[in-house]
Amino acid sequence: MTSSRNLGARSFFSRLYWKIALIFLLLLMVLAAIYVYLTAYSAQRYFEATHQQLNREVAAHIVKFMPPFQNGKVQRQQAENIFFNVMVTNPSVEVYLLDTTGTILTYQAPAGKVRLQQVALRPIHQFIQAKGQLFIRGDDPRHPNKQKIFSAAQVLQGPRVAGYIYVVLTSEEYVSETELLFRSHVLRLGVLTITITLVAALVTGLLAFWVITKNLNQIIQTVKQFREGDWQARIPFQEKGELGELAATFNEMADTLLRNVEELNRTEKLRRELIGNISHDLRTPLAAVHGYAETMLLKQETLTAAERNQYTSVILQSSERLKKLVNALFELSKLEAKEVQVQPEPFVIAELMQEVLQEFTLTAQHKGLQLVCTQCKNPARVSADIGLIERVLQNLLDNALKYTPSGGTVILRLTQQQQMLEISVTDTGPGIPDTLLPYLFDHYQRYSQAPTEGAGLGLVIVKKILELHQTQIFVSSKLGQGTRFWFQLPCYQPAV
Repeated sequence: MTSSRNLGARSFFSRLYWKIALIFLLLLMVLAAIYVYLTAYSAQRYFEATHQQLNREVAAHIVKFMPPFQNGKVQRQQAENIFFNVMVTNPSVEVYLLDTTGTILTYQAPAGKVRLQQVALRPIHQFIQAKGQLFIRGDDPRHPNKQKIFSAAQVLQGPRVAGYIYVVLTSEEYVSETELLFRSHVLRLGVLTITITLVAALVTGLLAFWVITKNLNQIIQTVKQFREGDWQARIPFQEKGELGELAATFNEMADTLLRNVEELNRTEKLRRELIGNISHDLRTPLAAVHGYAETMLLKQETLTAAERNQYTSVILQSSERLKKLVNALFELSKLEAKEVQVQPEPFVIAELMQEVLQEFTLTAQHKGLQLVCTQCKNPARVSADIGLIERVLQNLLDNALKYTPSGGTVILRLTQQQQMLEISVTDTGPGIPDTLLPYLFDHYQRYSQAPTEGAGLGLVIVKKILELHQTQIFVSSKLGQGTRFWFQLPCYQPAV
């Protein structure tokens, strides 16, 4: 099982690692291609801008040394000769003479090479106004769909502009050669850049991914161990970030699940003990009922009236015990199933305490106990379910009377502390050991501690009812002196 688990984890680790590596590699290649393209584009722009700056006076020099107009007419032959000499001297340029509308008047080029008859004047005007200090492109007469860097100058006839010398600074021949060289350079640059970038980034990235997927693999193995029953498995991962948060969350979840499982195991164990002890408690009165009923049946002709009355009394007492136990279990099951709904209403708690006290007066007299209600004339009201609070008082008094020996005293007391009312039941019984007080309201523990006085299902019901009222039951006890139970309810505040 362990080898299979490790194999599966390694398989997942390998798949994830290489998937991430492939995605990272593709991403790097795309970024490298974009980088090379942007570098080449920027280099070309830089070269053109520099070339235009260096040659911005070319057109002005041609105008200065070769006036293309004489007496208002174009000296075509002379202009073409000059253009030819300039282009031979500097093969990277193409020279054109334009009129004031941008129409090409003359040039030096093979027939059919020039396909544009008119050049846009706006870039020329911008160039002349900026004195060649701006990076500007203009029309290329040989390639109508392209824009190229240029130099331009006005041709003056007196004060009047007669035309323009328009010099394309990157001729067709020049572009052909430079593109070939440029592609070669870009190719070398691209290969070198991509190679260096990929190697450096790939090594760094794969190492980082290996660390990440290694930590992820550790998390996966721990989760699988936990799934297969190793409740103590935890992720030994202290790093910050998303994986650290994931590991911490899993560890917290594992701790919570472990506590819940332990609590369920404990509850199940105590439930079995409860069933066993309740069975014992039921068996005793059932055995008494069965035994005395059978005796009365077998000896019905020989039993005296006194014996018959005695047996009948025992049967009634045992059946009453059975009835109380069954009712308590039924009531507790409803409380635990949350089938009991609190229906609060304002009432005077002191009046309810006196009524409950009257119910137990006769029982106290029969046991030789003194039953006292102290400060039970306070008119303060509470808002609670009167039936459920009555059940709380009944259970507390019944518990106190049950475990207080003859001659003892049970005190029901009401105390007001500002906006809180405290109701307490104090007895002079034998008391409860401190070690058992934490388990007093746990019905699963009660029967395992059955020989101890002062505990029962009634107290569990008290706890559940008070929890429904958002309060709780408290207890203090001293061996040989007695036990005190108390709880608090807020005073009723009528809406203004």
